[in-house]
Amino acid sequence: MQGRSLLVAVALVFSAGALFLFEDGADLCAAPAGFAGGAHKTPRTHNLVERDYLIKTIAFEAPHESAKGKAAVAYVVLNRKKSRRWADNVKDVVTQPWQFEPWMTRRKEMENLSPDDPRYKAAARIADAVFSGDIPDPTAGATHFLNPVVVRKRRGGSLPSWAAGGGYAIGRHTFYAPNRPAYAVHWAGLSFGGIVRLLFTPSAC
Repeated sequence: MQGRSLLVAVALVFSAGALFLFEDGADLCAAPAGFAGGAHKTPRTHNLVERDYLIKTIAFEAPHESAKGKAAVAYVVLNRKKSRRWADNVKDVVTQPWQFEPWMTRRKEMENLSPDDPRYKAAARIADAVFSGDIPDPTAGATHFLNPVVVRKRRGGSLPSWAAGGGYAIGRHTFYAPNRPAYAVHWAGLSFGGIVRLLFTPSAC
C-alpha cells in the first residue's frame, strides 16, 4: 500500500506540474463543457476595440470549430499579444501581414460584421469567456496554428518549419508553441485521469 500511495502522490505532483507549468494551460479540471476542466482563472485585460477584433478573428478563423476550437484560436492571439513579439494589442496582432489570413483576404467583410450577426454573437461568447478566464487555454501557450490539410495542399505536402515539432490538434486546426517542449502541448490536452493512465498504463510506455 505504501508503494501505491507513493505512486499516486507522484502522479499528483507530476500532473499538477504538467498542467500548471505552462501559463494559461493550467488547471483544466473545471472548465466549461467541451474542455478538460479547470477552476483557476486568469482574467485578461482588454478594451472594447481589442474585444471587437478578437471576436471577428474567432468568427472568421474558426467558423465551424467547436467552442474549444474557437477558444484555441483566441488564445493564439492573446498569447502573441502577451509575448509582445508581434504586437502589444489584439488589433495589431491580428492585422499584421501574412499572419491571420482572413484579415488579409476578407478584411472589409470582417470589419463590417455587425454585433447583431449570429456569427458575431457566438464568437463574442467565446471571447468574453476567454477574457474572463472562464475558459482556460487549451493550447498550453500556443502562438501558431494551421489547418494541416489546407497548408499541405498549398505547399505540395510540406508544413512550415515552425510546425516541424509536435503540435496539438483541436478540430481542423493544429496548434504549436515553437519555443516550448512538444510534450507541454500534448499534456495540456489531458485530464488528470488521462495523465494517470498515461503514467501507469504499461502499454503507454
